[in-house]
Amino acid sequence: MYTSLQTSPLPTQESYPLQALPLGVHAAALDVLESTKAPPSLVGMEFLTNMSATAQGLFDVRLPIGKISPVTLNSLIVAESGERMSAVHRIVGAPIYTFDEQQREAYEESLRLYEQEFRVWKATEKALTRKLSKAVKDDGDAETVQQELSDWTGVKPVKPRARRLMRQNITERAMMDALEGSGESVAFIGDEGEIIIKGGVLDQTGLLNKAWDGAESLMRDRANGDSIVAHQPRVTIAFKAQPEVLKELLKRRGAVMRSSGHWARYLVGNPPSTQGTRLSHGFAQCSARLEAFHARMQELLDQLGAKAGSDDATRQVLEFSPEAEWRWWSMANEVERQIGPGGYLSDIKDFASKIMEITSRVAALFHIYEGGDGLITVDSLDRASHIVEWHCHEFKRLFSPACQPSQAEEDAQSLCTYLRQHRMQGGAHLLLKRNVRLSGPVGAGKRFDEALRVLINANCLRIVCGSR
Repeated sequence: MYTSLQTSPLPTQESYPLQALPLGVHAAALDVLESTKAPPSLVGMEFLTNMSATAQGLFDVRLPIGKISPVTLNSLIVAESGERMSAVHRIVGAPIYTFDEQQREAYEESLRLYEQEFRVWKATEKALTRKLSKAVKDDGDAETVQQELSDWTGVKPVKPRARRLMRQNITERAMMDALEGSGESVAFIGDEGEIIIKGGVLDQTGLLNKAWDGAESLMRDRANGDSIVAHQPRVTIAFKAQPEVLKELLKRRGAVMRSSGHWARYLVGNPPSTQGTRLSHGFAQCSARLEAFHARMQELLDQLGAKAGSDDATRQVLEFSPEAEWRWWSMANEVERQIGPGGYLSDIKDFASKIMEITSRVAALFHIYEGGDGLITVDSLDRASHIVEWHCHEFKRLFSPACQPSQAEEDAQSLCTYLRQHRMQGGAHLLLKRNVRLSGPVGAGKRFDEALRVLINANCLRIVCGSR
């Protein structure tokens, strides 16, 4: 594996290797694919995200180099609206929504009991304080009363925390509040990436990088001098961004996010649209195969819920079998060769440096969702490498300088979208060139002519001469 990395600097997009998912996960993914007709890569990435979110609080993986790594995955889907991301997200992540609702109900009940207990505690504290004042005034046994008050202060009720696994619109402060304590686990999952982007969490790349790496602790100072400390937190990030939204983010924060290695920690995908091909012969419902996947999700969520609030940061550490370790080193050596001058990975060294760790995490998740017993097998590692290799090509297509579209290609895409919308709204097949130049998105001049040339060469349109 990884010996098939292309020698060409410009990768072409291949079909998403859904068949590389574990058998049960693959069967569930086919259910969702049939019911939604969404792009296969979008479906596959949604499954990986939910596997990460449900397992990260319970498991870590030991890499063959000795490092203990989280099983957390970050993912970014670049796609236009209408690709049914929301539908896929709701279907696959249904158990998480149920879990969070149960957490909310439990919190409200705990809060009600806490408020009752606190009122009793507060009243007793006031009585002891008055008793102490009287003892001091009357020269009584103030020392005994002071000890009673000190003991009572030690049993002050603790206000419960509102816990949710899935988060969306969140700031750095809110993120640290959610992670405060030991072993907390959250997932920023958004089918509308603009919510996450504007929430501000992506402005904290250093903090997020440390969380992805499995830092022992994260810290943020409060204005009052106190500090929020998160001990061994786990954070999954997954969001979809429309091309224009991503473009704006890259313009504002792209250099920092790339140079800091933040993007290198993502599985990225730019799925080809299935709009216009999603023909159906009746409503297709998800079958028992998805229910089996959901059942495994629920098992992990039940374990996560039982662990919540215990300040227990320990996790089961998964390890590779000797055969899988040997295969891991073989893959790592091939990746290293591809990083060299002229190698396929030479222009995306940041992602290349994370390939084997990401592959290990995906293999661990496959192992967990296949039961989680014993050592991680060669089969799980090979399946994981197929998935990660696809994302490697996508990272190169999206972030390699050699793959970035020219101004003429970007203008051609804008012009093509404009013409397509014109036809969808019942416009004529034939348009006057001067009208398109004046009313279109590119404007007049050389850029318009170059954009036309790109579309003509791609057989997207043709120029015809008429009497007008």
